[in-house]
Amino acid sequence: MMKLILTSLFTLVVFFNVLAQKLDCGLSDATAVMIKQRLMQNRMLYTKQQVHDLMSNRTITYIPVSFHSVSNSSGQGAATEKEIFAFLCGLNALYIDQDIQFFIYNQIHFRVSDAIDDDASSNASSQTMDNWSIPGTMNITIGRSLSNQWASWYSWSDYIFLLKTMMTPQAKTEAHEVGHFFGLPHTFYGWEGESAESDYGGSNAPSLINGHPVEKVSRTSGANCTTAGDGFCGTEADYFSSRTACPYIVTVKDPVGASLDPDETNIMSYASDACISTFSYDQKAAIAVDVAQRTWVSNTPNGTTDLSLTSPSAISPLNNTQFGPISNPTLRLDWTGGAPWYYLEVYGTIIPNVWVPDVSDVIYRGYHYNGNSFYDLPTSNLQAGKFYVWRVTPISNYSTCASPSPYNKFEAVSSATSLKELPLEKQMSLQINSNPVTSSYISLSVYTAEDLVGTLRIYSSDGREVLSLSNEMLLQGESSVQLPASNLVNGVYLVVLTTERGLLKQKVIVQR
Repeated sequence: MMKLILTSLFTLVVFFNVLAQKLDCGLSDATAVMIKQRLMQNRMLYTKQQVHDLMSNRTITYIPVSFHSVSNSSGQGAATEKEIFAFLCGLNALYIDQDIQFFIYNQIHFRVSDAIDDDASSNASSQTMDNWSIPGTMNITIGRSLSNQWASWYSWSDYIFLLKTMMTPQAKTEAHEVGHFFGLPHTFYGWEGESAESDYGGSNAPSLINGHPVEKVSRTSGANCTTAGDGFCGTEADYFSSRTACPYIVTVKDPVGASLDPDETNIMSYASDACISTFSYDQKAAIAVDVAQRTWVSNTPNGTTDLSLTSPSAISPLNNTQFGPISNPTLRLDWTGGAPWYYLEVYGTIIPNVWVPDVSDVIYRGYHYNGNSFYDLPTSNLQAGKFYVWRVTPISNYSTCASPSPYNKFEAVSSATSLKELPLEKQMSLQINSNPVTSSYISLSVYTAEDLVGTLRIYSSDGREVLSLSNEMLLQGESSVQLPASNLVNGVYLVVLTTERGLLKQKVIVQR
């Protein structure tokens, strides 16, 4: 259906598209008209009851997105995978209340085009982006457009161009252009390129602007909101087509003298990014209709789990251990799986005994799209006796918001050393979290390099055992343990942890 609509509109807009002047968001006059026409045509496809049912009975629809990241022939200018993942995370956050989520179709396409890198609005650039478009997906091209950095825009050829400098993790500009893709006009439709306050401040606006009926404020007697402006009665009349801080200071009135109160939070307005955050109900309904009548190549991402709720754990090397021998050409980093993709980072350290990561000392950094939860790390950049850290971020083509795992630490060695042969301080540690203790419990942090069973005892200063907890399961990594202390009088005590690996002690003061 979308192809039929676009084809029927093509003859109406192609001539004007050649002559059209691009506006602040990059939307041409002809494309703005096409979007409004598509909105009106979409309305004829569904009754009000069908739209209501569509809104009330929907589940999450996953929209495939084909990303085209553009560099020049020298390899400069492309948006990185990390930047695209951050933007996609922000975009999904803005659309989740509509049960719409976006995912990367196949993988990110890294393209080369000197034309787009120089001027994305040129005819040659437009043709190239059109040729790249993958049917049945939302196509987003990201580039620098160095000699013409005026905006991002939606094209009547049904793709989006995003200016790289406008791409942010908050994805406000991106959400605006995606709104155009789904058939939403600007809230100030008809006023593009005009200055309402400069031309009509303190007086009534005309009934027509650029040949379009001017939307009235009234939603009752004499209302024209279903056809004028953006065509939505659920969005307030808006005449402001330049970036505006909020709240607006409005003196222009509508054609019959009513005061304007435009919605500065509306994503399809030109309020500043700090102001915009939402779509109106009518806009959401129009998006739902447009999504439903399009044909998508796939609605199935490679995973729908929210990976921000998970964190991979190290399997090998275990945290705070030795790793080798580096005489081998590679050493395998291994972690708990569950994600389709991963981002792996390995760095040197600044202060070895404190394990401070030195992110400028990159040993390895890269994305893994094969689903493997391991990587054979080349040892050519490792030095025996030096300390390194590594961490993993889980990713899917839909869930791109996860934080990296905590850093895991290892010392590169020239020969392999078993865990049992390591010094006790590298196998386990015991720390009192708050000392002196002023509450009814003693909070401990216990680290073990492997799963162990231990016994915790507390001794008073005269050597009496005042508490014993046997067969405590201590899982590999950091564990929090709370020992009851309500029966302990003020004084100095000794906390002792005993395992098959050895014995650790910490002095604690109870002072309440």
